[in-house]
Amino acid sequence: MSSIPSTAAAGARSQAAEIAAGVTSSATIARVKRVMIWGLALLWLLDAALQAQPRMFTIDFVSNIMKPSIAISPSFIGAIAKWSLTFVTPHIALFNWLFMITQFVIAFTLIGGLVRHDRRLVTAGLVLSILWGSVLWIAGEGTSGVFTGNGTMFTWAPGSVFLYMAVAVFYLLPDKWWQFGDSFCLPRDFLALVFLYGGIAQAVTPGFWGSQGISVLIEGQASMAPSWMINSMTPVATWTHQYPVLSNAILVVALLALAGLLYGKHPKTSGFVLMVPVLAVIWYWGQAFGGIFSGMGTDPNTIPPLLILAIPAYVIWRARRAQGEPPAALPGAGGQDDSLPVGPTAAP
Repeated sequence: MSSIPSTAAAGARSQAAEIAAGVTSSATIARVKRVMIWGLALLWLLDAALQAQPRMFTIDFVSNIMKPSIAISPSFIGAIAKWSLTFVTPHIALFNWLFMITQFVIAFTLIGGLVRHDRRLVTAGLVLSILWGSVLWIAGEGTSGVFTGNGTMFTWAPGSVFLYMAVAVFYLLPDKWWQFGDSFCLPRDFLALVFLYGGIAQAVTPGFWGSQGISVLIEGQASMAPSWMINSMTPVATWTHQYPVLSNAILVVALLALAGLLYGKHPKTSGFVLMVPVLAVIWYWGQAFGGIFSGMGTDPNTIPPLLILAIPAYVIWRARRAQGEPPAALPGAGGQDDSLPVGPTAAP
């Protein structure tokens, strides 16, 4: 058991040496990608299992999932979404089987590729993730309100499947996009950009500054939440109704602070500390865990994929901390880290 912490520490010191040299090795990139894709595969597996819930095969799926999504779709997508609604509604049970099987296929393709270390199988699963995710994000989530001015992180924007697609795309990017020591690294900085979007959207959406903003959203989640959640949601809904400006200002400042603290090649410890309660508040009171306890939740919403997308920033944060250790603790230029593969390595 004692070898586990020492191995993790050795990995962090090796990554710190890479950062000091200004280069992130293929081995480190492959390791990070592999962990992220395992997370993505398990999320698709959970989504497929949720799609198998009995109510998903009934008209409730259309009424409670598809129609609300159309309501927040931009006009240029609304026509497509309405057509899909007309097409799917008469055969909802059949289409739900299709939805469920597709997501199981994606999950098991990714898992099979990871277990067998088959890059082609993983790539096939990621391409399916991107294609199916595009369909769900447009027709199923209505682009999560991103293009209609009412999509915030508290209302599930930018959408869970959009974040799934981001994870898939990042895996497919070449190593030059994964240099954690660069001033800008998209896989590393994407999380901060999502928080920046969330803070701006929360600030510029007028409804959230009024008494019928955040409180109404929480009340809506409480109406679908299990009994053990309602008692803790009602007081918060009441407080945000009484103090709408203060509650929204706190959320805006917290999201913008996270964007600043986690952006760049020097993510701050305080950013990770602040991220935990902020995401917990959004996931519990704003998203009710994606409604997975209501019998109508199709996914756990945006917080789990955001945690997956936090991995690159966490890796460089951990490496920076290790870099602060005495130089003797860091491996030399020719040193080898037993926790990582040796030589040119490609994920998985």
